[in-house]
Amino acid sequence: MDSFSQTILFFMFISPCVGTVQRCACSKNAKGFSNINQMPVDFQTARENCKEQGGQLMSVRSKESNDVVGFLLDNMIGNFWIGLYLPEGTCSSNTSLLRGYEWTSGAQSTGFVNWASESMACSPLCVSVSSDRRWVERSCSEKLDGFLCESNQRNLCKGSRSSSVVILDSTQCLYAPCEHKCTPVPFGYTCSCRKRFVPNEKDPRRCDVFCASSVCDALCSRDGSCWCPAGFVKSGPNCEDIDECESNHDCAQICKNTIGSYKCACLDPFILVNETECTLTPNVLTTPSSNYLATGSLSTPGEYAGLIIFILVAVFAVLVLVRYLRSRKNAAQECNPPDYAEFQESVSKT
Repeated sequence: MDSFSQTILFFMFISPCVGTVQRCACSKNAKGFSNINQMPVDFQTARENCKEQGGQLMSVRSKESNDVVGFLLDNMIGNFWIGLYLPEGTCSSNTSLLRGYEWTSGAQSTGFVNWASESMACSPLCVSVSSDRRWVERSCSEKLDGFLCESNQRNLCKGSRSSSVVILDSTQCLYAPCEHKCTPVPFGYTCSCRKRFVPNEKDPRRCDVFCASSVCDALCSRDGSCWCPAGFVKSGPNCEDIDECESNHDCAQICKNTIGSYKCACLDPFILVNETECTLTPNVLTTPSSNYLATGSLSTPGEYAGLIIFILVAVFAVLVLVRYLRSRKNAAQECNPPDYAEFQESVSKT
């Protein structure tokens, strides 16, 4: 197996989810990115989680992608979902390589399979892998140890400045791949940066100028040229943080400035997706939050939709209540006996 001839970036970091460890592999010669998430979930929840990350459950359709699975699951214990499932109401069959299973990506073909068993079964079934990379059919409702995601978006494998990054390459430091310092390690090498620099978030081999506060000294060379990190502007001998929230940002609702960058957030009952977009929380209908009252305006189509839905539900509830009270009143009148004087008058007329 000549898998190390392909340079693969291997990230390992602690995610914001409690108890979740992620590894991320990015093939230099490929356009895709894959990661592993340790989180006890069923197949559908795993699928939704990958979607929230901007990707989908991993498709293992070639020997190369199976090698990536091997790197992701190296020394990992447990079973992890991949994006292969048997459509509802069908049974597996040996008439094709995929046995009637389908990839969640929508792809129907494959040039690689790695089934652990020859037995046939019926849906609902989904497929998991473990450190031996074998495909195991099991109930989709089982809560496994995690899942593998893939995406063509770099943010799925966005580097963390506190990450331990190993670049898997059999040539190691032979061709000086790091911008600053290269250190050989088993199966590859690591890169490190000099003082006042940090690894680039997208390429750990590159180094970027770094400021730890909103104001810092500009980095200058002997010829008088000076640099500031991205997200900063030079002001005299210093670098000052740019407040992107006051100028140019792509947040759908709320923008929060950070040192050298910014983050997006959403109003209740919206949740953040793809780092900048906001969508209504599934199956949840709430009244407009205090954020609406605080801002005094509705600035996005989602906010207008939420308010309109709330008003329609309130009007419907009032109509139902009025109709109910009227029916109670009519029923009470039918049950009360007629007035005695009216009864005598009706008898005398007869």
